Amino acid sequence: MFLRQRDMEDHRNAVPEYGINTSTYDWSVRVFRQIKKLLKVRITLHGSPEIIDRGHIFLFNHFARFETFIPQYLMYEARKVYCCSVASAEFFEQEDSVLAGFLRDVGVIPNNYPRLLPWLAEQILLGRKVVIFPEGGMVKDRRVLDKKGRYSIYSRVSMDRRKHHTGAAVLAMGLEIFKMAVRRAERHGDRQTLTAWAETLGLETIDALLSAAHQPTVVVPANITFYPIRVNEHILSSAAELLSRGLSRRAAEEILIEGNILLRNTDMDIQFGHPIVASASWHHWETWLARWMAPRIASIDDVFALTRHPSGPKERLLAGRLRQRVNIVRNQYMREMYQAATVNLSHLASTLILHRARRDRVEIGRAQFFRSLYLAIKYTQRLPNIHLHRSLQDPDGYRNLLEGEHTGLQELIDTAKAKGLVEIHPDRYRLLPKLLHEYEFDEIRIENVIAVYANEVEPLSRVADAVKRALSTEKTLRPTELADLLFDDEIRSWQWDSMQYEKDPNAPSQPVAAAATPQPFLLRPRVSNGAGVILVHELLSSPAEFSGFAERLVDLGFHVLGIRLKGHGTSPHDLKNRRWEDWLDSLRRGYEILKPYASCTYIVGTGTGGLLALLLASEQPKELGGIVAISPPFKFSASGPMAPLLRGTNILARWMSRRTGRPFVEQTPEYPQYAYREVPLRAIYELHRLTEELEDVLADVECPVLLAQADRDPVLDPESARMIFKALGSKNKILRSVRGDRHNMLVDDIGGIRDFVIRFLTRDARAG
Repeated sequence: MFLRQRDMEDHRNAVPEYGINTSTYDWSVRVFRQIKKLLKVRITLHGSPEIIDRGHIFLFNHFARFETFIPQYLMYEARKVYCCSVASAEFFEQEDSVLAGFLRDVGVIPNNYPRLLPWLAEQILLGRKVVIFPEGGMVKDRRVLDKKGRYSIYSRVSMDRRKHHTGAAVLAMGLEIFKMAVRRAERHGDRQTLTAWAETLGLETIDALLSAAHQPTVVVPANITFYPIRVNEHILSSAAELLSRGLSRRAAEEILIEGNILLRNTDMDIQFGHPIVASASWHHWETWLARWMAPRIASIDDVFALTRHPSGPKERLLAGRLRQRVNIVRNQYMREMYQAATVNLSHLASTLILHRARRDRVEIGRAQFFRSLYLAIKYTQRLPNIHLHRSLQDPDGYRNLLEGEHTGLQELIDTAKAKGLVEIHPDRYRLLPKLLHEYEFDEIRIENVIAVYANEVEPLSRVADAVKRALSTEKTLRPTELADLLFDDEIRSWQWDSMQYEKDPNAPSQPVAAAATPQPFLLRPRVSNGAGVILVHELLSSPAEFSGFAERLVDLGFHVLGIRLKGHGTSPHDLKNRRWEDWLDSLRRGYEILKPYASCTYIVGTGTGGLLALLLASEQPKELGGIVAISPPFKFSASGPMAPLLRGTNILARWMSRRTGRPFVEQTPEYPQYAYREVPLRAIYELHRLTEELEDVLADVECPVLLAQADRDPVLDPESARMIFKALGSKNKILRSVRGDRHNMLVDDIGGIRDFVIRFLTRDARAG
């Protein structure tokens, strides 16, 4: 027999009352908000917050004890919703304790509560969200696949592997059936039943009940990923050791790992997976059985009693089908939960190391390792529906891998060395047998963090495939293929930098022409003349200023690369944080990208771009064919628009040290479709530093140079280009004075400057 209304009420009177005390909940959120400021963990909730509105049951994986409080806090911060959750019954053993009372007030319920699922269903109907950790405990090894590739986890209780809990799926299915009963009562005009249900639930009106019943029950899987995972000692672990010499291995491990997460800079990324509608995959006859059951439901408890005590053949048939459907839904949301992992650099490095170790490849050259890891990043970036950590999104965070360097990765390698997993030699890594050892559940996070990282992304089989592909192609990769990957980094760098400022309401946006974007470009001719040209834009501008001229060069057979100087094409707030060395590094990277395509490379720079081109030429790189510097700002006009800023260079320097005052000044750019309208004072300061640096090395420039400046340049002193010309060490140098009153002459082809530049390039290209 199903529980009836009186039975349900009698049972409620026998146990403590559970529910959310909104005052306590709001207070606890404020307290946690303050605590969060003291921690070193960077918590990020990714994805649209609207998914919180749509979802009812939210599922999270479990790796650290403290993370069980985080989802509720984030969801409240994002959408001001209240969340209920389930906790171990051990916290409620003393029902009158302060802890038990607090947990009850913030919507936590013990996992042995007799009405657990009905109570959670009631909370959802009241508009609350339910947070569940379906793994049922911490998965310290991150191992969620068995040897046959099926989802399972280690159970501390049974000391064996088991399937994940189905409670969330049972809750979703039961709630859906109850909603069917509500909708049936609505169709039959049974207001008496609807009123009784609404009153029992604590809803103010029948309409509130009907509104909830017409919403499909949505399960939202989510994944919590920590990066990096550290195993070194810290203040908490040292204090715990002093206070308790008898500290259990389990407690010591948790203090060590989780203390590192909280007290040292750690990213905690939370990604939502694809929502699952509980009834979406029902067969028509399963729906018919559920509807047959609807009129026999007197309370929400009846629904969940069905799976435990079916009384007739149809009830048994429905209960059996529900159990099968529950397993299907459970498998769906577990897959989605693990697929939502945030892939980081250590995941790829660990997968690469274990892949080699499992194939008895006990050594790998350092150059091969770093090059393969770089390729693994690039191949992983192409994978659809993979969430990437910022360590794989921002090329500034990984581009030095090809040079055999990376601070974060070195931390992982040093840890592996300290734990006896690898040996580090000057030219290679040796992979040790301990990498493949099995460890106790409470040891693996300390003893083999490589395995923990690799286990976390094992469900993402395409990531492992990307790593394998990287290892197989590393030796055969052509130089032009590598150049294409490096150019892709420049595109991603622009996208990443743009994204950092587009959400800032105080950051003015970069004006973009309708026909041209500020991103870098690489153009390849149909028939190559063997030479390449790098185009370097003006200060405050972007590669878009070369629109038209670049296509003309390509038609002449040049490979053409339009680079983006760091801080440009995004936001003036971005430029404010850049140094002239960052701009020069942008040009250096461009030179490396174009080298495989051209036996001879030329650089054409406008304004500040010309100064950078000359500075690179002073380093005398191989295969540099020549430099074109148009309107290089070596000396400014005393009456020009930059004069007031330059006269305040000393003041600016003091401002830079104190970080006070307004960091921008307004200006009307010569070409507003390409340039910022606000000038960061820091950029003017850096330009001043750049000219000082260039002045000392102009004599080292030996390649052919073309200098050009308008005779009525509104920005520069008439002697600016001539001063550079005299100081150049090059024997083949040309100074061209153009009739015009524009600073950036190349944009509108003032005085036929484009033809003159092309004659310089083609003459030297033929000569080369």
